[in-house]
Amino acid sequence: MNIFKKIFDFFCGDWRIFWGIALTVALVELAKSWAVPILVIVIFLLGISLSLGFSLRREIKK
Repeated sequence: MNIFKKIFDFFCGDWRIFWGIALTVALVELAKSWAVPILVIVIFLLGISLSLGFSLRREIKK
């Protein structure tokens, strides 16, 4: 049961992930008007990956 709590806290309880994804979505919306479609996809994947990666690294240090 402890593992489920940790998974829930990782995805839903971490404000770094929330703001990282919110910022990524905002950047993607802005980039749609001036960037080529492949760049929008790269921004999206990179932003989400970095948000999850930073949070995971912080959890591992605990």
